[in-house]
Amino acid sequence: MPPTLKAAIYCRVSTDDQEREGTSLQTQQAACEEYCQRKGYNVTHRFIEAYSGLTLDRPKLRDLQGKARSHDFDVIVIYCLDRMTRNPTHGVILGEDFTRLGIKLEAVTETIESSELGKLISYVKGYASNLEAERIKERTMRGKMAHVKAGKLPQGTGIGVYGYQWNKDTGRRTIIEHEAKTVLRIFADVIAGKSVNSIALSLNKDEIPTKSGSLWFPLTVRRIALNSTYAGLTYYGQTKRVGKNKVIAQPKENWVLLPDVTPPIITQEMFNKAQEAIKNRHEVRPLKQNAAYLLTGFMRCPKCGSTIGGTMLSGKYRYYQCRGSKPTATRAKICDAGYIKADEIEENVWYRLISVATEPLKMDGINTTEDDSTNLLPILDKQIKELRVKLKAYPQKEKNLYGLLTHEQVTSEYVLEAVSKLKERLAEDEQQLKGLVETRKRIGASAQIALSSEQKNSLVLEKLFEATTIEDRRRWLQAMRVKIIAQPGSFKMMCFYDAKIDYADFLENPDADLESGDPMPDVNQPVYADYAKSVKDLVTIERTSGCAWSYEGDSIPFQRTLRPA
Repeated sequence: MPPTLKAAIYCRVSTDDQEREGTSLQTQQAACEEYCQRKGYNVTHRFIEAYSGLTLDRPKLRDLQGKARSHDFDVIVIYCLDRMTRNPTHGVILGEDFTRLGIKLEAVTETIESSELGKLISYVKGYASNLEAERIKERTMRGKMAHVKAGKLPQGTGIGVYGYQWNKDTGRRTIIEHEAKTVLRIFADVIAGKSVNSIALSLNKDEIPTKSGSLWFPLTVRRIALNSTYAGLTYYGQTKRVGKNKVIAQPKENWVLLPDVTPPIITQEMFNKAQEAIKNRHEVRPLKQNAAYLLTGFMRCPKCGSTIGGTMLSGKYRYYQCRGSKPTATRAKICDAGYIKADEIEENVWYRLISVATEPLKMDGINTTEDDSTNLLPILDKQIKELRVKLKAYPQKEKNLYGLLTHEQVTSEYVLEAVSKLKERLAEDEQQLKGLVETRKRIGASAQIALSSEQKNSLVLEKLFEATTIEDRRRWLQAMRVKIIAQPGSFKMMCFYDAKIDYADFLENPDADLESGDPMPDVNQPVYADYAKSVKDLVTIERTSGCAWSYEGDSIPFQRTLRPA
């Protein structure tokens, strides 16, 4: 007697499907259970979800795929093909994956063949399901616009607007009293001149939950304070959803005002005062710019690991402070690190950078000569161009093959086999192109080193000494990948120098990207044993390749008087 096959049942509905007779989750599952019982399958897994069939990014479908890869069952049972997916391309992908894993896919209401012809039938049915999904989407949009014309709010999905509850029958919002009190409190605090951060802190301290039950963030408070809905103004069409998660703002002329849909919690006068208060606060206290602090974004605290940023004391003294030393709206203070004088550490770090850069530039062995392989560049360029032209022709070739199905003399088996071979050649050509492009990039990078080592290094040092503005120096810190661990009185620095990078060009063209010839080295795991000792207070300059050097120094105290090395 053959062993009993283990089965997994997958059922899916969208929101619209639930309202249609015959496609509810209960109906699907009951039919699948009865089918498995009739076939003698042992049902070991059930995956039930309400999600759109136009996407593969579904929680239960991901779980199903994971269990399939673990071979937890032998067969997957669905009600019909469009329960698995409405996208024909996705249908082919899923079918091939399950076949590769040795798992059968069976439908209660349809026969799914594992032959090539069966795959073609599934593809056609999937295409029809996709058209039906698009028609459903179109009908849904027409229904929404009918609601708008009737003066109703055509939505009710999602968590909703804080302070309100949406009534599906009337298409209007009703006020939730305890949330409305919080809305009034937020607007009153904004008008009183309080910051959104302090308001969020206050709400969290009083243990007032958001609509989702989470903590208040400053951005959440700000969104409420800027939302005209609370003054009774409701617009449809302010945003448009593209895909699953992307939302795009729409022009104001496309908005549709829906009167009497949302009862006001605040007056229009109160809303206007709040907007004025936000505007005035922004003008009086503009956001800090990184340009005012050389090392913002490059430093971390050795105590808690938080970033260290610039701050101003008494309105005139520049300091750096660990971000963990102050509470935020969602966490308490986590660090007791002190202030670091900005002028002092900026001066020390900059001259230390010059000292570090000077050492490898003096050493032998950095010189890189142009390789004979650069003569291959014209040949590679020609091959790359020819391959790209060839790849562009593949879609039309595939279309032509499918067009042969209209001829009685041509069988579907022949067409599918030809398409399969065509895709194999496409994959081979794509892989070949990728290899050629990577080879071209490596050889091209070597060819860029046209200046002699002495000329280039001299130019780099010259540019380093010429960098006097904060903007220019921050560009150098970025280019040399500086990382700093700092505390009051001392700091530890790591940086990286790569002779293959044209640093001078990088400074002249701020929008250019750095093209490094070598990866950022891990100084804790040296891959080369060729070390060079620098001056006594510089611990190690490590040679990571023929033209790249990294530096990691001990924690050193600030020096009052500095001179570049």
